Amino acid sequence: MPSRRRKGERPIDKSQFYRPYDETHPVAHAIRTGSRWFLAWQFQYGFSDARLVKQTGLAPGRLRQLDQDAPVLQAEVEALATAYGVQPSDIITSLPDPALLLKE
Repeated sequence: MPSRRRKGERPIDKSQFYRPYDETHPVAHAIRTGSRWFLAWQFQYGFSDARLVKQTGLAPGRLRQLDQDAPVLQAEVEALATAYGVQPSDIITSLPDPALLLKE
């Protein structure tokens, strides 16, 4: 697929926007105020389901399972972290129950 950048336009370096996950992170606030972990990340980074499917390789049905607090594989966490430009440990820390993380 051709690049969507215009001629002469440079890609944005997203690493400058990285913010480590802690209790002051916007995702942590969303979770504290009632959002599920998966939707909190998705909404914080403004990803549609279609974009998330494309960037992670996860099926749309699997995204809905994760939204309903299904257990998540380490490989899925890594794919989500790459898409959002965060560390996998940030997503793991945001899980409501550490037992939701499956090592494979």
